[in-house]
Amino acid sequence: MTNHRTLAIDFTQETSVLDVYPDKPLLSSKDLSWQGIHLGYYCQPPHETPEYRPKQCLISIHLGQPLTLQQAWKNGLATNEFQTYGSVSIYPTTHSLKETWNADAEYVEIYLTPTLFSQIAYESLDADRLEILPQPNIRDPLIQQLGLSLKTELESRHIDTSVIEANKTRLLAESISSVLAIHLIKTYSSQLPVIRDYSDGLPKHKLQLAVDYIYTHLATDISLDELSQTVGMSMHHFSRLFKQSLGCSPYQYVLRCRVERAKRLLLQRKLSIADVALAVGFSSQSHLTQHFRRQVGVTPKRFLKQ
Repeated sequence: MTNHRTLAIDFTQETSVLDVYPDKPLLSSKDLSWQGIHLGYYCQPPHETPEYRPKQCLISIHLGQPLTLQQAWKNGLATNEFQTYGSVSIYPTTHSLKETWNADAEYVEIYLTPTLFSQIAYESLDADRLEILPQPNIRDPLIQQLGLSLKTELESRHIDTSVIEANKTRLLAESISSVLAIHLIKTYSSQLPVIRDYSDGLPKHKLQLAVDYIYTHLATDISLDELSQTVGMSMHHFSRLFKQSLGCSPYQYVLRCRVERAKRLLLQRKLSIADVALAVGFSSQSHLTQHFRRQVGVTPKRFLKQ
Protein backbone atom coordinates (compact mmCIF):
# COMPACT_ATOMS: atom_id res chain seq x y z
CA MET A 1 0.00 0.00 0.00
CA THR A 2 1.14 3.54 -0.58
CA ASN A 3 2.05 5.88 2.26
CA HIS A 4 -0.67 8.46 1.64
CA ARG A 5 -2.88 9.59 4.47
CA THR A 6 -5.37 7.09 5.87
CA LEU A 7 -8.90 8.47 6.13
CA ALA A 8 -10.68 7.93 9.46
CA ILE A 9 -14.30 7.48 8.41
CA ASP A 10 -17.33 8.12 10.61
CA PHE A 11 -19.97 6.08 8.83
CA THR A 12 -22.80 7.79 10.74
CA GLN A 13 -22.10 10.94 8.68
CA GLU A 14 -23.01 10.88 4.99
CA THR A 15 -20.41 13.52 4.13
CA SER A 16 -17.76 11.21 5.59
CA VAL A 17 -19.19 8.20 3.74
CA LEU A 18 -18.75 10.03 0.43
CA ASP A 19 -15.01 10.28 1.13
CA VAL A 20 -14.91 6.49 0.59
CA TYR A 21 -17.93 5.46 -1.48
CA PRO A 22 -19.19 7.08 -4.69
CA ASP A 23 -22.83 7.28 -3.54
CA LYS A 24 -24.58 7.90 -0.23
CA PRO A 25 -26.83 5.18 1.27
CA LEU A 26 -30.31 4.65 -0.16
CA LEU A 27 -31.59 3.99 3.37
CA SER A 28 -29.96 5.10 6.60
CA SER A 29 -30.66 5.29 10.31
CA LYS A 30 -28.91 8.67 10.53
CA ASP A 31 -32.11 10.55 11.46
CA LEU A 32 -33.12 8.03 14.11
CA SER A 33 -32.08 8.05 17.74
CA TRP A 34 -30.42 4.64 17.89
CA GLN A 35 -27.66 4.34 20.49
CA GLY A 36 -24.58 2.25 19.79
CA ILE A 37 -25.62 1.15 16.30
CA HIS A 38 -26.11 2.68 12.84
CA LEU A 39 -27.19 1.13 9.55
CA GLY A 40 -26.88 1.99 5.88
CA TYR A 41 -28.21 0.26 2.76
CA TYR A 42 -26.18 0.88 -0.40
CA CYS A 43 -26.13 0.26 -4.12
CA GLN A 44 -22.73 1.25 -5.51
CA PRO A 45 -21.11 1.07 -8.97
CA PRO A 46 -17.72 -0.63 -9.47
CA HIS A 47 -15.22 1.33 -7.40
CA GLU A 48 -11.80 1.52 -5.77
CA THR A 49 -11.74 3.15 -2.34
CA PRO A 50 -8.94 5.19 -0.86
CA GLU A 51 -7.19 3.78 2.18
CA TYR A 52 -9.49 4.19 5.17
CA ARG A 53 -10.10 3.08 8.73
CA PRO A 54 -13.66 2.92 10.11
CA LYS A 55 -14.38 4.78 13.36
CA GLN A 56 -17.06 2.20 14.10
CA CYS A 57 -16.78 -1.58 13.87
CA LEU A 58 -18.19 -2.18 10.38
CA ILE A 59 -20.20 -5.27 9.43
CA SER A 60 -21.04 -5.60 5.72
CA ILE A 61 -23.65 -8.03 4.35
CA HIS A 62 -23.60 -8.56 0.59
CA LEU A 63 -27.11 -8.67 -0.94
CA GLY A 64 -26.69 -8.25 -4.69
CA GLN A 65 -25.21 -10.10 -7.63
CA PRO A 66 -21.98 -12.06 -7.16
CA LEU A 67 -18.82 -9.99 -7.45
CA THR A 68 -15.11 -10.08 -6.73
CA LEU A 69 -14.03 -7.94 -3.77
CA GLN A 70 -10.32 -7.20 -3.34
CA GLN A 71 -9.15 -6.00 0.08
CA ALA A 72 -5.65 -4.79 0.87
CA TRP A 73 -5.17 -4.37 4.61
CA LYS A 74 -2.37 -2.24 6.05
CA ASN A 75 -1.23 -5.12 8.26
CA GLY A 76 -0.25 -7.03 5.12
CA LEU A 77 -3.40 -9.13 4.70
CA ALA A 78 -4.53 -9.16 1.06
CA THR A 79 -7.66 -10.99 -0.08
CA ASN A 80 -9.43 -11.53 -3.38
CA GLU A 81 -12.85 -12.88 -2.46
CA PHE A 82 -15.83 -13.95 -4.56
CA GLN A 83 -18.85 -12.62 -2.67
CA THR A 84 -22.37 -13.97 -3.10
CA TYR A 85 -25.70 -13.19 -1.42
CA GLY A 86 -25.27 -13.29 2.36
CA SER A 87 -21.47 -12.98 2.40
CA VAL A 88 -20.39 -11.14 5.58
CA SER A 89 -17.26 -9.04 6.08
CA ILE A 90 -16.15 -7.54 9.40
CA TYR A 91 -13.91 -4.47 9.57
CA PRO A 92 -12.59 -3.57 13.06
CA THR A 93 -11.62 -0.03 14.03
CA THR A 94 -8.00 -1.08 14.56
CA HIS A 95 -7.22 -1.85 10.91
CA SER A 96 -7.11 0.23 7.74
CA LEU A 97 -7.56 -1.01 4.19
CA LYS A 98 -8.33 -0.30 0.55
CA GLU A 99 -11.08 -2.08 -1.40
CA THR A 100 -11.91 -2.68 -5.05
CA TRP A 101 -15.03 -4.34 -6.47
CA ASN A 102 -15.64 -5.18 -10.11
CA ALA A 103 -19.44 -4.96 -10.45
CA ASP A 104 -22.46 -3.11 -9.08
CA ALA A 105 -22.58 -3.81 -5.34
CA GLU A 106 -25.70 -4.02 -3.15
CA TYR A 107 -25.10 -4.38 0.55
CA VAL A 108 -26.15 -3.49 4.08
CA GLU A 109 -23.59 -2.14 6.52
CA ILE A 110 -23.99 -2.13 10.29
CA TYR A 111 -21.77 0.13 12.39
CA LEU A 112 -21.20 -0.60 16.09
CA THR A 113 -19.61 2.07 18.28
CA PRO A 114 -16.43 1.35 20.27
CA THR A 115 -18.25 2.46 23.45
CA LEU A 116 -20.64 -0.45 23.06
CA PHE A 117 -17.77 -2.95 23.12
CA SER A 118 -16.04 -1.29 26.08
CA GLN A 119 -19.24 -1.38 28.15
CA ILE A 120 -19.73 -5.07 27.44
CA ALA A 121 -16.10 -5.89 28.21
CA TYR A 122 -16.26 -3.98 31.50
CA GLU A 123 -19.52 -5.50 32.76
CA SER A 124 -19.67 -8.97 31.30
CA LEU A 125 -16.23 -10.26 30.38
CA ASP A 126 -13.11 -11.41 32.17
CA ALA A 127 -10.59 -10.10 29.66
CA ASP A 128 -7.82 -7.53 29.88
CA ARG A 129 -7.86 -6.68 26.19
CA LEU A 130 -10.07 -7.75 23.32
CA GLU A 131 -9.57 -7.05 19.63
CA ILE A 132 -12.02 -7.94 16.88
CA LEU A 133 -10.11 -9.49 13.98
CA PRO A 134 -10.79 -8.69 10.30
CA GLN A 135 -13.09 -11.19 8.57
CA PRO A 136 -12.94 -10.61 4.81
CA ASN A 137 -15.59 -13.07 3.59
CA ILE A 138 -17.48 -15.37 5.95
CA ARG A 139 -20.87 -17.02 6.39
CA ASP A 140 -22.64 -16.06 9.59
CA PRO A 141 -26.41 -16.75 9.60
CA LEU A 142 -26.98 -14.78 12.83
CA ILE A 143 -25.38 -11.59 11.48
CA GLN A 144 -27.25 -11.99 8.19
CA GLN A 145 -30.61 -12.45 9.93
CA LEU A 146 -30.15 -9.50 12.27
CA GLY A 147 -28.92 -7.23 9.49
CA LEU A 148 -31.87 -8.04 7.25
CA SER A 149 -34.32 -7.49 10.11
CA LEU A 150 -32.90 -4.00 10.67
CA LYS A 151 -33.11 -3.28 6.93
CA THR A 152 -36.76 -4.38 6.97
CA GLU A 153 -37.46 -2.03 9.88
CA LEU A 154 -35.92 0.88 7.99
CA GLU A 155 -37.94 0.06 4.88
CA SER A 156 -41.20 -0.15 6.84
CA ARG A 157 -40.56 3.27 8.41
CA HIS A 158 -39.42 4.88 5.15
CA ILE A 159 -42.97 5.86 4.14
CA ASP A 160 -43.55 7.64 7.46
CA THR A 161 -40.78 10.09 8.30
CA SER A 162 -42.31 11.49 11.49
CA VAL A 163 -40.00 11.46 14.50
CA ILE A 164 -42.45 9.47 16.63
CA GLU A 165 -42.85 6.69 14.07
CA ALA A 166 -39.14 6.55 13.23
CA ASN A 167 -38.07 6.26 16.85
CA LYS A 168 -40.23 3.18 17.41
CA THR A 169 -37.42 1.13 15.87
CA ARG A 170 -35.06 2.11 18.67
CA LEU A 171 -35.80 -0.73 21.06
CA LEU A 172 -35.27 -3.38 18.39
CA ALA A 173 -32.12 -1.74 16.99
CA GLU A 174 -30.50 -1.23 20.39
CA SER A 175 -31.32 -4.81 21.41
CA ILE A 176 -29.70 -6.08 18.22
CA SER A 177 -26.61 -3.94 18.86
CA SER A 178 -25.93 -5.79 22.11
CA VAL A 179 -26.49 -9.20 20.52
CA LEU A 180 -24.15 -8.38 17.65
CA ALA A 181 -21.41 -6.95 19.85
CA ILE A 182 -21.28 -9.95 22.18
CA HIS A 183 -21.44 -12.30 19.17
CA LEU A 184 -18.43 -10.59 17.58
CA ILE A 185 -16.51 -10.68 20.86
CA LYS A 186 -17.22 -14.38 21.41
CA THR A 187 -16.65 -15.46 17.80
CA TYR A 188 -14.14 -13.14 16.12
CA SER A 189 -11.92 -11.67 18.84
CA SER A 190 -8.19 -12.16 19.31
CA GLN A 191 -8.70 -14.25 22.44
CA LEU A 192 -11.48 -16.39 23.81
CA PRO A 193 -13.26 -14.28 26.44
CA VAL A 194 -14.74 -15.63 29.64
CA ILE A 195 -18.34 -14.51 29.98
CA ARG A 196 -19.18 -13.67 33.58
CA ASP A 197 -22.12 -15.63 34.93
CA TYR A 198 -25.02 -13.55 36.23
CA SER A 199 -27.65 -16.14 37.04
CA ASP A 200 -29.96 -14.24 39.38
CA GLY A 201 -31.38 -11.73 36.92
CA LEU A 202 -32.26 -8.19 37.89
CA PRO A 203 -32.76 -7.28 41.55
CA LYS A 204 -36.50 -7.17 42.25
CA HIS A 205 -36.61 -3.41 42.76
CA LYS A 206 -34.78 -2.77 39.48
CA LEU A 207 -37.03 -5.20 37.61
CA GLN A 208 -40.06 -3.37 39.01
CA LEU A 209 -38.58 -0.02 37.90
CA ALA A 210 -38.12 -1.38 34.39
CA VAL A 211 -41.62 -2.86 34.18
CA ASP A 212 -43.20 0.32 35.53
CA TYR A 213 -41.28 2.37 32.96
CA ILE A 214 -42.51 0.12 30.15
CA TYR A 215 -46.17 0.32 31.18
CA THR A 216 -45.98 4.09 31.68
CA HIS A 217 -44.44 4.66 28.23
CA LEU A 218 -46.13 1.84 26.33
CA ALA A 219 -47.89 4.13 23.87
CA THR A 220 -44.77 6.17 23.13
CA ASP A 221 -41.18 5.66 22.11
CA ILE A 222 -39.36 3.19 24.37
CA SER A 223 -35.60 3.22 24.02
CA LEU A 224 -33.43 0.43 25.39
CA ASP A 225 -30.87 3.10 26.23
CA GLU A 226 -33.33 5.08 28.37
CA LEU A 227 -34.80 1.90 29.85
CA SER A 228 -31.38 0.68 30.95
CA GLN A 229 -30.50 4.13 32.33
CA THR A 230 -33.63 3.94 34.49
CA VAL A 231 -32.05 1.05 36.41
CA GLY A 232 -28.46 2.33 36.12
CA MET A 233 -26.97 -0.24 33.74
CA SER A 234 -25.62 -0.42 30.21
CA MET A 235 -27.94 -1.66 27.48
CA HIS A 236 -26.26 -5.03 27.12
CA HIS A 237 -26.00 -5.78 30.83
CA PHE A 238 -29.62 -4.76 31.40
CA SER A 239 -30.92 -6.81 28.45
CA ARG A 240 -29.12 -9.90 29.65
CA LEU A 241 -30.38 -9.70 33.23
CA PHE A 242 -33.90 -8.71 32.11
CA LYS A 243 -34.12 -11.84 29.97
CA GLN A 244 -32.92 -13.97 32.88
CA SER A 245 -35.65 -12.47 35.08
CA LEU A 246 -38.61 -12.72 32.69
CA GLY A 247 -37.53 -15.24 30.07
CA CYS A 248 -37.72 -12.81 27.15
CA SER A 249 -35.87 -9.77 25.86
CA PRO A 250 -37.06 -6.22 26.65
CA TYR A 251 -38.18 -5.88 23.02
CA GLN A 252 -40.25 -9.08 23.18
CA TYR A 253 -41.72 -8.04 26.54
CA VAL A 254 -42.79 -4.64 25.22
CA LEU A 255 -44.50 -6.29 22.23
CA ARG A 256 -46.29 -8.69 24.58
CA CYS A 257 -47.49 -5.84 26.79
CA ARG A 258 -48.69 -3.84 23.78
CA VAL A 259 -50.70 -6.78 22.47
CA GLU A 260 -52.24 -7.43 25.91
CA ARG A 261 -53.27 -3.78 26.24
CA ALA A 262 -54.63 -3.87 22.67
CA LYS A 263 -56.81 -6.86 23.61
CA ARG A 264 -58.34 -4.93 26.50
CA LEU A 265 -58.98 -1.84 24.39
CA LEU A 266 -60.51 -3.88 21.57
CA LEU A 267 -62.93 -5.56 23.97
CA GLN A 268 -64.10 -2.13 25.16
CA ARG A 269 -65.17 -1.45 21.54
CA LYS A 270 -64.67 2.31 21.90
CA LEU A 271 -61.78 2.68 19.40
CA SER A 272 -61.19 1.46 15.87
CA ILE A 273 -58.46 -1.12 15.34
CA ALA A 274 -56.26 1.56 13.78
CA ASP A 275 -56.73 3.84 16.80
CA VAL A 276 -56.02 0.97 19.18
CA ALA A 277 -52.77 0.29 17.33
CA LEU A 278 -51.60 3.86 17.86
CA ALA A 279 -52.83 3.92 21.47
CA VAL A 280 -50.62 0.97 22.43
CA GLY A 281 -47.50 2.08 20.56
CA PHE A 282 -47.69 0.32 17.20
CA SER A 283 -46.98 2.39 14.10
CA SER A 284 -50.04 1.22 12.16
CA GLN A 285 -52.95 -1.21 12.09
CA SER A 286 -50.93 -3.64 9.97
CA HIS A 287 -48.07 -3.49 12.50
CA LEU A 288 -50.53 -4.37 15.29
CA THR A 289 -52.10 -7.13 13.20
CA GLN A 290 -48.71 -8.70 12.52
CA HIS A 291 -47.78 -9.05 16.19
CA PHE A 292 -51.34 -9.69 17.38
CA ARG A 293 -51.67 -12.70 15.06
CA ARG A 294 -48.26 -13.96 16.15
CA GLN A 295 -49.13 -13.84 19.87
CA VAL A 296 -52.89 -14.46 19.95
CA GLY A 297 -53.26 -16.70 16.90
CA VAL A 298 -55.89 -14.58 15.17
CA THR A 299 -56.14 -11.07 13.73
CA PRO A 300 -57.73 -8.25 15.76
CA LYS A 301 -60.82 -8.37 13.51
CA ARG A 302 -61.34 -12.08 14.11
CA PHE A 303 -60.61 -11.61 17.82
CA LEU A 304 -63.54 -9.17 18.03
CA LYS A 305 -65.87 -11.66 16.32
CA GLN A 306 -65.10 -14.49 18.74
